[in-house]
This record gives sequence, C-alpha cells and structure tokens, in this order.
Amino acid sequence: MLSHIYHHALHNDFHTARDMLLMSHLQETIHSADVATQILYNRTITQLGLCAFRSGLIKEAQATLQDIFATQRVKELLAQGVHQQRFQVMTPEQEKAEKQRQLPFHMHINTELLEAAFLVSSMLVEIPLLASIDSEELKRKAISKPFRRLLDFADKQVFTGPPESTRDHIMQASKALQDGDWERCRDLVQSIKIWSLMPESAAIKEMLAHRIQEQGLRTYLFTYAPHYSALSLSLLARTFSLPLRTVTSIVSKMIWTEELSASLDQSGGVVIFHKTDLSRVQQLGQTIAEKVAAMVEQNEKTLDGKVGTASSWADRGDGPGKGEKRGEQAQERRGRGERTGGPRGARGGRGARFHQGLGNQMSSHTSKRQ
Repeated sequence: MLSHIYHHALHNDFHTARDMLLMSHLQETIHSADVATQILYNRTITQLGLCAFRSGLIKEAQATLQDIFATQRVKELLAQGVHQQRFQVMTPEQEKAEKQRQLPFHMHINTELLEAAFLVSSMLVEIPLLASIDSEELKRKAISKPFRRLLDFADKQVFTGPPESTRDHIMQASKALQDGDWERCRDLVQSIKIWSLMPESAAIKEMLAHRIQEQGLRTYLFTYAPHYSALSLSLLARTFSLPLRTVTSIVSKMIWTEELSASLDQSGGVVIFHKTDLSRVQQLGQTIAEKVAAMVEQNEKTLDGKVGTASSWADRGDGPGKGEKRGEQAQERRGRGERTGGPRGARGGRGARFHQGLGNQMSSHTSKRQ
C-alpha cells in the first residue's frame, strides 16, 4: 500500500495517493510497525507533500510536511543520517543497527529541496494569517512553529545582508510579502537555485509567482483595510498584475468567509470597507476576556497534571467512598450552621468556624440536660 501511494505521489497524482492513504488508515497503526515500515511511511508522506507542492496545493503541502519538520529530525526519520543527541551514548550494537538502516545515496530525498518547499508553503499560509490578526495573544499561536521561529529570529536581527542560503531567501521574501512588495518576494523565491532539481521547474516558478500575487493581495487588504473607506478593484488588479475577475473573486471570497469587513459594489467597481473600530472599553474588555480564557486553560492543565486525567475532586485517589463521606460531612456542617447560627452562619472564614463551634457546644449542653 505504501509503495502504491509513493508511486502515485511520484507521478503528481496527489488526490489518488491521498485517498489511498486515508482509506488504508495506516497512520493509526504505523506506531506499532517495525522500523523499516516506519521509514517507508515517512518517505511516502514526504513525497506526498512534494506532490501537493508541485500541483500548486499549498495548504495541503504545508499540512503534510508539518509533522516531519516539527520533530527537527528529518534526516533520521528518512533514514538518511543519524541524529546524535547531546547526552546520548549509543552502544556499538545500536550504532551498527542505525548504520544498517541507512538508505544508499541514490535513494535519498534532497532535504534542502524539502525544506524549501515546506518554508515557502508556510510563508504563503502564515503571512496572510499574521496580517489578519490584531491581537498579540492570537499572533503567538502559530500554524507552523518552525517557520515562525525562523521569522522571529530574522526580525530580531539588527543588520540583514544579502541572502545567501535558502532560508535567507525565504525569510527576506516573507518580510517583503508582509510589506506588500510582492514583486521583490517573487524575485527572491524564484532566485532560489534548488528549484532546478524539480521536474518542470519553470512551471513551478510560474505557479509560485501566481500564488505570491494572490497572497500578496490578501495580505495587503488585511494590513491596509483600516486606512481606506473604499478601494478600486481595477487599481488592485494593476498593483498586483492580476486579472480583474481574479481580484473580484478573491475579495468576494474574503467577504463571504467574514475575513474582511466590507461590501462589493460591482457597478462602481469598488470595494467599500466597513469601519469596525472598537472603543477603548471594548478593547480592554476583549483583552481581559482573552487573558481570563488563557488563565482558565492554564489552570485546567495544572489541575490535570496534579490530579491526573480525572477532572472532578471526588475521583482522586483517596478511595472510592471517601469523596461521598466528605460531601455528607460538609452537608451536615452546613445544616448545623443554618439551624444554630442564623444569618451569622453564612459568614466565611474564622467567624463562621467560631459560630459553628459555639452552635455545636450549645447543642451538646442541651442534649445533656435532656
């Protein structure tokens, strides 16, 4: 099955390969398979991601390659090298077994080409998303953590020289796309020499240029929409060198999915933006709500870590009947406080305990007299 999927992915038949992978449910049982099968599975997933990238399916390519690059052990997962950890000492038997698993050089998948495809896909997915988010809390939630880490490192650099490596080209292209300079972004991405290793590299470069134009338009609208009351569609078409129908289609889709607060006037050929400026109180309320939600989530994680998987206090490891007994005792104490303390029994803290003890003493004296 994996060899069939690998074959279809190698010949750019992405949908057939994806359907075969999903119908086989191999991803659910691959963790219990032997090491050779797991290596073949990783290589198949990698080829599936490259197939999606060559076919122009950028989101699918990014989602497929995400799991491989999140581990930061690409060569080891593809059996193209040994990842030696810092404080790990391998026995001679383990080292020999690792070397025997390595594939011959002519079967290697170029990891630099793989990284270029993954980072470009992440750029086209992440940059419009970053432009559409206003809150700093939401900006920290990344789709692609490896790409976001590289982008943050590039932003912190004081001086940026001419790009040398593949990563430098993509990071500078990402900054140009954030600024709305799609032509510089296209030139930087197309100047990466590694694309020549792909079949039909000219068609792939043309596809990437088209995707950069579209995502550049989306990023521009997200970034500069608050500064406009209306914007001409023909001006957008000239700015991003796109057909008017394509610009209208992209803007309509953004309005339909509620990504852009605007309306389309096709008779005048303009997009009219709706001002949704929040007041100071609304901004503070939104910030407080986000912080409270984050705090609740953190508290739940801490509680789960201390108690275990159980979320209720009665399910703690104190025995099966102790939770119920504690509940009955608490009910009894509350009942006594209501009978003896009156309105004072509702107070909390030290005063409530004092009144409760006084009520217990009175009830004991009464029973002795009787």
